[in-house]
Amino acid sequence: MMVNVSRRSVPFGEAESRGAQVLTADERLVASQLMWPGQRMPKPSRRRRPQVLRGLRMPGDRWEGAKSRAWGLLAVVDLPYAIFDRLFDCRPRKKGKPLSGGWNSLAGQFAAALHPRSRTTGVVQLVQVTDRRLRITYLQRGRRSNELGAAESGWSTDLHQVAWLRNRRDVGDDNYEIGFVDGSWARVRLAPPRQTSFIRSFPDPGRSR
Repeated sequence: MMVNVSRRSVPFGEAESRGAQVLTADERLVASQLMWPGQRMPKPSRRRRPQVLRGLRMPGDRWEGAKSRAWGLLAVVDLPYAIFDRLFDCRPRKKGKPLSGGWNSLAGQFAAALHPRSRTTGVVQLVQVTDRRLRITYLQRGRRSNELGAAESGWSTDLHQVAWLRNRRDVGDDNYEIGFVDGSWARVRLAPPRQTSFIRSFPDPGRSR
């Protein structure tokens, strides 16, 4: 299953507008933020990753699919060298783990939702805070970074399940951790442009670090 989580810049205003269209009628959008998995966040197993934007295509999908298969072949060829490097890699690691609580926790479910599966050219994750819920919405991205397609609502949880947001600039630029009331947390990266309104929409303890 091809997937291309887009890390190229996209027009935030259009992304936010398209994402707002898939909200339920009884929800009010508070803030949005384009988001990627944080530094060193592992990829969950295939069964945990949501399949999104099924049956939807954009110009360039076949070309991107061919590139994806080519990169996959190169990765297989390079696998023995990658394993060797990992075994003998003595470089210091950044302290702290990127996920606490496991994949079944709220943070684990949230983190897995940031690794979607899709056959479309690219997928952009838009995380939304509404007056009721924390949501992930998926947007199609074409070969050109300013080309957005359909939007699809994904994982969500009641806003009362969200405990805090804290800055982890010591780990990497624009890295944050989102904590949940079950004690779990996940590291994420806020894609540019970083939205101050999104950061301020979380409970106060999240801004203390």
